[in-house]
Order: sequence, then structure tokens, then C-alpha cells
Amino acid sequence: MMFDVCVVGHITKDVANTADGKIETPGGTAYYTAVALKNLGMSVAVITKLHDHDTFLLSELEKEHIPVFLGESDRTTMFTNVYSSDTNTREQWVKDVARPFTVRDASRCEARIFHLGPVTKDDIPLEVIRFLADRARISLDVQGFVRNVVERSRGWAQVRHAAWKEKTAALALVNIVKANEEEARILSHERDMTEIAVELSNCGPEEVVITRGGNPSLVYSKGKSYWVPTYLPRNTVAVDPTGCGDTYMAGYLFYREKSTKLDEVGKFAAMTASLKLERGSPFRGDEADVRDFANTVGQPLPSTA
Repeated sequence: MMFDVCVVGHITKDVANTADGKIETPGGTAYYTAVALKNLGMSVAVITKLHDHDTFLLSELEKEHIPVFLGESDRTTMFTNVYSSDTNTREQWVKDVARPFTVRDASRCEARIFHLGPVTKDDIPLEVIRFLADRARISLDVQGFVRNVVERSRGWAQVRHAAWKEKTAALALVNIVKANEEEARILSHERDMTEIAVELSNCGPEEVVITRGGNPSLVYSKGKSYWVPTYLPRNTVAVDPTGCGDTYMAGYLFYREKSTKLDEVGKFAAMTASLKLERGSPFRGDEADVRDFANTVGQPLPSTA
């Protein structure tokens, strides 16, 4: 079967310590992006790896009827996240990391678009990106490629940002690249967001997406910059922001198939992420929900029928 999108990335075990004890939930780009894409209306599959003991992490994907191509691994990637008071930055710790993906893993699924979502720097080797780029369009979230695992303490290691050595070679194979503001600054010596987007675009991607937490995001393509407003959730209840960037990209990939107007694509993506903040994780709304949100905030989206 040919899917609209196949998401490649490790489903993670995210650990949170609460007043009620330790809670383990699924996480990772593959989880948040795939569930959002499916609910928006795209046919989607996931290529992932985790330990046999942790297959319960796939239950949400099974409920959504999302096919999973599961590779073997003697470990499951395990994260814990600590957010700043404004939720725009976070401190991450990792305990285990699943085995890297191989060309054999990547060959198990056919799709028009492969969205690559590494969560650590060794998850998706360059040879896998090259293999997939010969077969489909590539969308890439750089987050894992700029993560370095350091400072072990009681079995956990802190995640720090570091330069991506294979940046130039990898981006030459990519059609759409996404980074958040902090990651974008690591990928470039430039400080201005537009200049960073230009630099990344010159490496090969046709479209560059830079998300900025509670600030306007940037979509850049073919010499044009599109600044996308931030849309505040309509409620004021604090919600875990984990997966917002992944939800943004799900909205982007979905609406990009319907429209060539990148300012509108960016707006749809930003509104999808805002709805995720309203309702919690993962995003389970559909296109009609996003359009209703757009009307509510006075930014109606044009018909793409």
C-alpha cells in the first residue's frame, strides 16, 4: 500500500513524576505527528523501534488504525522533560536509546512523503535519508540531529544541543526542513531568523519552517519569507506543550497537499498546534475543527475544494 505519509522515528517512553507517582506515556515525533496526520485525514504509517516489553506504547497508534512497521531493538528510548515556567524551553534527560534505523527498516513502507523525526543524533543515518530521498519527498525535523547526550547521573543522561556534522549532506536530500528557534541558531552562525532560513534553504530544502514557541513562526521558500502569527488557545488552562512542534508539522504537511499558498499553510499549521494546546495530547481534531478555530479567531481560511 502507498501511504500519503510515513513517519520514521522512535516512539519514546516519556516519564513524568507527579504527585500521584511516576507516569509513563508514549512520545516522540513519530507518535505526535502520526496521530495528528491520521485525524486530519491523511493515510499514514509509522516506522519505529522499541523493546518487546514496551509494545504497550503502540496502543494509541493501534486505536487510530495506524499501521506500524516495528523493527527490533533491545532498548526503548526513554525521556523525561522539565519545562521552564513559560513552557518555551525545556531541559531533557534520556535513559535509554533504541537502535538506529537501517535501510532495511526504511524499505518496509511505501509513501509519497517520508517525515523523518529523529529524537537523538544517531537515530537516522545519512544512508537511510539517501535511500528514502530516491523514492519519495522528504520532510525532516532536525531536533534529534542537534542533540548530544552528556552528563550521566543515576542512570540518566542530560541532553544538550550540539552542531550537526552531516547537516550539509543531509539537507541536500530534503524537500522540507523544520527546526525550532533554538535548533535553527545551532544550525547557523547567523542570528537573524530570515538569514538562517536562507542559509538552510541554500543547502537544498525547497521549504524551511522555523517554529518559535509563543512567537510567530517563519516559513521560507524561493526567496520569500512568510511570518505566521501565533494563535493563543481559547482556554487558559495550562497544558503540556510536548508535541506542539510535531503537531504544527502535521498541520503543515496536511494543508501543503491542498494549497501552494505558504502563508495559508503556515496559518493552518499554527492553528492546529494551538488546538493541540487547548485539548491536550495528541491532536485528534480534524480539518473542520481547525477551520472552526480559524473562524473563531477572525482568520478564516479560504476553501481548498
